[in-house]
Amino acid sequence: MKQTISSKLVGLLAVGALLTFSGCETETETRTVDAKGPQAINTSAINSQDWANAADQLINSLLSSGALNNAPRTPAILAVDRVINNTTMMVDTDLLIKKIRVALTNTGKINITNTMGLGERAVVASEAAELDEMQSGKKAKILVPDYTLYAKLIQQTDKNGKIAQNTYSFQMSLVAVKTGLTVWEEEKQIAKQTRGPGTVGW
Repeated sequence: MKQTISSKLVGLLAVGALLTFSGCETETETRTVDAKGPQAINTSAINSQDWANAADQLINSLLSSGALNNAPRTPAILAVDRVINNTTMMVDTDLLIKKIRVALTNTGKINITNTMGLGERAVVASEAAELDEMQSGKKAKILVPDYTLYAKLIQQTDKNGKIAQNTYSFQMSLVAVKTGLTVWEEEKQIAKQTRGPGTVGW
């Protein structure tokens, strides 16, 4: 009889504990935050917030420089080259280039060509031009770009005790196709510091 009561007591305690733990569990919550805002996660590597800020600064620099005011036509034709990644990370450079493409196109001063650029979009555009030529019997006219936009991503790492600093440099250049001269270039740097455990202050 004592064994039966003891078994029942143990069972009741186990059920009570299960209910207690179940009551403490909370559902996973997801929220939408501004990629440029203070709620965005900050890491020692480049994140979406850094990409957005760098892209905005580079675009503003290019537009305020007046380099596009001397274009041979309006809107000017721009070819975007691939970004050279000289960092130790696998970087999706399309995030930066896409922001720049969209921003420049929206100014009305730039048309971006995909027939003389690089990557999948250039192949698609080229095949479309060839198809149009076969159907119409006329050679498709390809507009030669007035400018080519080049970009490079560089990383420099410095260490002082338990504090490590990664400095990421975004270098961009606008080159006039006809002359080969650089008509605008800019560099934006982002320094990220990481403090190791046990370090007091920065």
